[in-house]
Amino acid sequence: MIFDLTVIKYTAMKKLFFIITILVVISSCATTNQEKLSRIEGRKDKKLAEQSTIQKAVESKRFIIKFDRIYFSHGGIIDLIPRANYLIIDGEKAIISTAYIGRQFDIRPIAGINMRGRSLDYELTNNLSKGIYKIQMKVNNGNNSFDVYLTIGKNGNCSASLSNIRIDYVRYSGHIVPIKDKTVMPLQESNVI
Repeated sequence: MIFDLTVIKYTAMKKLFFIITILVVISSCATTNQEKLSRIEGRKDKKLAEQSTIQKAVESKRFIIKFDRIYFSHGGIIDLIPRANYLIIDGEKAIISTAYIGRQFDIRPIAGINMRGRSLDYELTNNLSKGIYKIQMKVNNGNNSFDVYLTIGKNGNCSASLSNIRIDYVRYSGHIVPIKDKTVMPLQESNVI
């Protein structure tokens, strides 16, 4: 009989250990699922906030488009350095600084586009069902004028095309970076002694 009690105690301890192990595994799985759900919700909230920021920047005409690639009209792609190839729209001000490779209709060779000017005839059309913004404008500085066509996705991807009388139609792709508003701190009055 002593032998039977030992077997019963051992079996009971085995069952108790098994039940505790199952409870620990279930609780850890539940915690992991909750963490995954909270991370997914966090990503969704972050994505919606980025989309809202992009929408606000496009509608207020305050953004930078950093070009990643240039596409040739006869085929071919060249990767660009985004910090050196960009288009800035800040209200009525516009700056274009980017590389150019293609046909040209000028005596002097053109290797790049560097221009500061004003954005004129700014037309914004948005397709909210697709999440796409289309912008047509003319950038003019008095001497030169570029027709600029932008297509901006809700996630920040952008395609741009530039045309001028001296160069062939050229197309770029890149991403949009909103320009942050400047907050001016009010001056504090100090007591003069």
